[in-house]
Amino acid sequence: MSKRVRYLLVIISVCLSLTITGCGLQSLFGNKNNTSSTKGGTETVIAVSLNEEDPNKLLITKGIDDLAKKENVQVKYLGQSAAGEESPLKGAKVLIYQGGNASLLKSAETDKIPVLALSQLPAGVKLVGMITPDQEKTGELMAQTLVSKVAEGQVVILQGDPNETGFQERLAGNKVVLSKYPKITVQNIVSSPDSEAVTKQGLVDILQKNPGKVQGILAHTEQLAALANEVLKQTQLDRKISLVGGQACVPSLERMSSGAQAGDIDTSPYLQGVNAYQWAQKIIKKEALDVNDSITSEQGEIPAKIIQVKAVTPDNLALIQKSYTLTLQSAEQDKKEKEQADQASKSTDQGQAKQEDQSGNKSEASSEGQQAKSSPIPAGVQKVTERIKTETTREYLDAQGKVIGTEKTVNEQVKTVPAEMLKQQSEQPKDATKDQGDQKDQKDQKDQKDQTDTNK
Repeated sequence: MSKRVRYLLVIISVCLSLTITGCGLQSLFGNKNNTSSTKGGTETVIAVSLNEEDPNKLLITKGIDDLAKKENVQVKYLGQSAAGEESPLKGAKVLIYQGGNASLLKSAETDKIPVLALSQLPAGVKLVGMITPDQEKTGELMAQTLVSKVAEGQVVILQGDPNETGFQERLAGNKVVLSKYPKITVQNIVSSPDSEAVTKQGLVDILQKNPGKVQGILAHTEQLAALANEVLKQTQLDRKISLVGGQACVPSLERMSSGAQAGDIDTSPYLQGVNAYQWAQKIIKKEALDVNDSITSEQGEIPAKIIQVKAVTPDNLALIQKSYTLTLQSAEQDKKEKEQADQASKSTDQGQAKQEDQSGNKSEASSEGQQAKSSPIPAGVQKVTERIKTETTREYLDAQGKVIGTEKTVNEQVKTVPAEMLKQQSEQPKDATKDQGDQKDQKDQKDQKDQTDTNK
C-alpha cells in the first residue's frame, strides 16, 4: 500500500472519530463563544446617607463625587425627606451610612443591600465594613496640643454623645496623655445632642466656681468647641484659657487664625469620602477590601479602614486652612451647579407642560370661535332690536375762520329688525356656500367640455 493511500485512510479515520464523538475543530482549538464575556452598560447606584450636623459634610461628599464622576456611577444622597419615599433605596447596590434617616437601615436589611458605615457605628445593623478616622489618636493629639501650653491646673473635657462611635476612644486618648501630668486635674462634662443648654451651663458653673484655676478645655466635636468659644468670650476668658478642638473644619480653623483657639485635629473628611467610595465599589464588585483594622460591635468584628489624623499647629495651619477652604468652595460650586441644572430641567418640563396646555386652550377657543361665527344668531331668538346713536357737532366760524361757537346734537333711534330679515341673514351664509359650490361645479363641467372639444 502506498504512502498516499495510507495517509488518506488516517485522515478519514480521524474525521469519522470526530463525527462519532460529537467533537469539532472548535473543541480542539477552544470554543471562543464559551469564554467571551459581555460588559453590562447599566449605571451603578450608590446610596449615601450623611449626618446633617457634620460640619464637614460637603467635604465628604466632595471626596465621593470626585471619584464617581470618573466612572459610570450614580450617587444618590438621601436626606431626612427620604423617609416619606416608597422605596428610597431602589436600584442601590450599597448604602454608605454616616447618620440621618435611621429607617434606611431597616430598608437596606429588607432589600438585602450591603451597609458600609462611615465614622459612626449604627446599632443593630449587620455591616460589611466601616471607614473611620483614628479616634484614639485624635484624643491623644488633642491632649498633646494642650499640654504643650498647659502643665498644671484644671482641664475640662467636653465629651461628645456617649452613644456615638469613638466616644470612649477619644476619652481614652485624652487620659493616656493627661495621666502623665500629675499637676493637671480633669473635670468631665458629658453632652448629648438634646442637652446643649445643659452642657453650656455646666461649663459656666465650673468656670465660676473655679476662678483662675481652669487652664484648658478639650472639646471633642466642632459643636462643643464652638459652644466653649462662645462661653469663653462671654466670660472674657478666651485669651486666658486654651481651647483645643477635635474636629477641624473651616470655622474652627478661622478661630485658630484669630487666636481664639489653640489647636485642632484634621480628621481628613475628604479622604473619608474617597475611601468610602472605593470600598463601596469593592463591595459591589465583590473584591477584597484593603482592611487595616477591625471594630468590635454587637455583631462581632467588623472590617475597618482607619484614616490617619494629624494635629493642626501654627506651623501647618495656613496650609490646612487653605486646603479646607478651597475644597469647601469647590464642593459648594458643584452643589450650586447641580441645583441649577436640576432647576433648569424642572423649568423645561414645566414649560413644555404649559405650552401643551396653551395649545389645547387655543384649539378650544378656535373651535368655539368657529362655532360662534357659523351661528351668529343665538337659538330661540324671537325679536331683535337695533340701537343707533348719532352725534353731530356744529361749529360757527367768523370771517378769519376762527371757531366762535359750537353746538352738539345727539340723536338716538331704536328699531326692531323684522323676523323675515333675521331668517334671510341666517340662511345667507349657507346660500353663499352653496352658490360657491355650484359655481365651482359649473366651472369644472365647462373645463371638461372644452377639453373634450379640443380632443375632437
